Amino acid sequence: MATRTFGVLFFLLAMACHTFRQEPVATLRGRLILDVEPNPLVAVPIGDDLYELKFDIIMREGGGVGVTIEDFTVEAIAFKTVTVHRQTFPATYITDRGYPAHVDAGKYLRFSFTRRWQLPTRLLLSGASARVTARSVDDNGVRGETENRIVVVTQHH
Repeated sequence: MATRTFGVLFFLLAMACHTFRQEPVATLRGRLILDVEPNPLVAVPIGDDLYELKFDIIMREGGGVGVTIEDFTVEAIAFKTVTVHRQTFPATYITDRGYPAHVDAGKYLRFSFTRRWQLPTRLLLSGASARVTARSVDDNGVRGETENRIVVVTQHH
């Protein structure tokens, strides 16, 4: 009798285990997060309509898979929508300064960025901002793009 009860229990247990579905393993995906410091950015007047922008770009990996930066773009924007200056930099801009273009999972990369741009003063006083956009590919081959928009204020003499 005990053997039969054991056999029935074994059979029921085996059937119960068989009915559980195998869930596919979720593939992690690298996710680049952009930060800029200081925020807001300060446009320092150099002369006429020439301004200097100095800031740090921080690129964090937040998805659990390392990412390689392919390039990044910095834009000066006036009137909240009008791009008045745009420049794209390849990953070599980062590596030529001694930094890696690869950000390991959960890590970050921080580098300084300085640009002098002709920016009409009246445009800077009209809701100016900067946008940094980075394009990357993670260690699994998945491409991504992320951006951060930062308010720009002018430094008064």
